[in-house]
Formats: sequence, C-alpha cells, structure tokens
Amino acid sequence: MTAEQTAMHITARQKLRTIMDERFTIDCVVDEYRENFEQHIKGLIGSVDADVEGYKDPELQRDQSVKFTWGHNHNFGSFSVEGEMADRHIDILSDLFDTFGFPMDLTGKKILDVGVWTGGTALLFAALGAEVTALEEVNKYSDTVNYLAAAFGLSNLECIPVSLYDLDIHDTFDLIFYSGVIYHVSDPVLSLRILFNALKDGGQIFVETYGIPPAGQNTPVTIFLGPQFFKSGTKENLDRRGWNYFVPTPLALKLWIASVGFEEIKVTNVDALHRIKALARRIRHKDILRAGLSRPSIR
Repeated sequence: MTAEQTAMHITARQKLRTIMDERFTIDCVVDEYRENFEQHIKGLIGSVDADVEGYKDPELQRDQSVKFTWGHNHNFGSFSVEGEMADRHIDILSDLFDTFGFPMDLTGKKILDVGVWTGGTALLFAALGAEVTALEEVNKYSDTVNYLAAAFGLSNLECIPVSLYDLDIHDTFDLIFYSGVIYHVSDPVLSLRILFNALKDGGQIFVETYGIPPAGQNTPVTIFLGPQFFKSGTKENLDRRGWNYFVPTPLALKLWIASVGFEEIKVTNVDALHRIKALARRIRHKDILRAGLSRPSIR
C-alpha cells in the first residue's frame, strides 16, 4: 500500500470510528428507548432461544443462532459490548472505500447489506446517507437491528428476517454488501445470481470472504468443510465458531462472480487474515447457463 493509500485508509477508518463513537451512543437514543436501552441490550447477550428461530432440532444448528452473541464491538457511551468480529465492520468498510475507491457519501444510494448480525455495517451505511435494507436470517439478530434502528431514530434502515435464498427483490440496489457470508452458504453460485438480480444495471457488489491461497496460478480451487467443521469453542458453552461450506481461492471467487453475469471484476489476493475481497458490476441484466442450475426458474 502506498503512503497515499495508507492515508486514505486512516481517513476512512477514522471517519467510520467517529461515526460509531458519536452517532451510535446512548446520548443519541431517542427518548422513548433511553430509559431501558442498556438493560435491553445487556439482557440479549448470552440469552439462549432456539424456539424463536423455529428449529426442529436445535442440536444441529449454529451455536450463534441459538445463543445470542453480539456481532461487532460497540461503545454505547455509558457501556460497551465486545463482538465476535471485533472491529471488522470498520476495517472491511474501510477497504470498500479506500482499496476499491467506493465513495463514502452514500446519500440517495440504495444498499442491501447481507447477513448483518447485530448491524455494525448497516448502521454505518445508514449514517453515511444510504437507504439500507439489511438481510439477516436469524430472527433474534434481525429484531435487534430493527430495535437499534428505532432507538437511534433511523428511518433509512430496515432489517428483513429472511434467508438470502428467499430474497425476491429485482433491479433495486446501487450496492450490495456481501461480507463474511458466501463461505457460510451451501450454494454460493445461486446466492450470487439472486444478488445479481437484486442490483440495478450499473450497480455493484462487494464480496468479502474467508479464502485460501492459490494452488497454482491458473487453478481455481475451492475446498469443502461442511457443517461439521468448527474453528473453536465448545458445545457446552455454545460458543463454537465455523460452519463453513465452500472456501475459494481468489480465482475461484472471481469465476463464481463471473458465472452469474457480473463484469468489471476486481479481486484481491488472500491477506494475512486469510480473507479475499472483490468488487464487481452488473452492466446489464443477462441470462446465464441453465444446465445444472439448482434453481432453474430463477430470473
């Protein structure tokens, strides 16, 4: 990274940090939520509730879908909560703005934020002026994002509690933020086609994922881990992490993205944290190969 790029990174990161520290503290909570706000947030953390998710067998589900775990670090002013992903909501958004040059002024832009957890990135997008639709399949987290939006008086943020595979929105968004999700889904290609359809012509998708280094310069490798894979934690504490499906090399990710119709694809190398980032554009809506497609009726 050049000195200029480093300065841009610091500037973007500092601005996002300032937004979190100034716009999303208890001092900014609207009056009807302020008295019980801290109690409500603290009461969520660590609570165990599988019934609200409608699971037939909670034993087979992600610990984080059964036990409430906060997503990203958040200093609310009078109290703070630590998230599983620490400050990655700020770090990844900084990459979108500096590494890929996406403008930070999002006034009037429609953004779909996929898999928002407790809403760290969705809050930031809303504060930057975007009209944000957040997507979160875990009901307890979707409810929390909507609670935060109401508590902070955000009329431009709504979280929809549905699976990505049930999304039925077409030709709508200027940007789709698909971060930390694609390696958790069982059908990454179908997921990308659904998101391709949701964009406007000219709209862009930002993909961030766990990845693996290339096995060879022109070898698009993807490894399969499956739902039995855990990175850490214990069943007793319901704090296991993992549940990954397909983990790509940078070239494999690029080909996934290209296969559903995207163009102008830019993909980074695997970084020190084993992450890959990509930005691509829907120039125009077009058809794709239908043979073997898991949902052949998809637009």
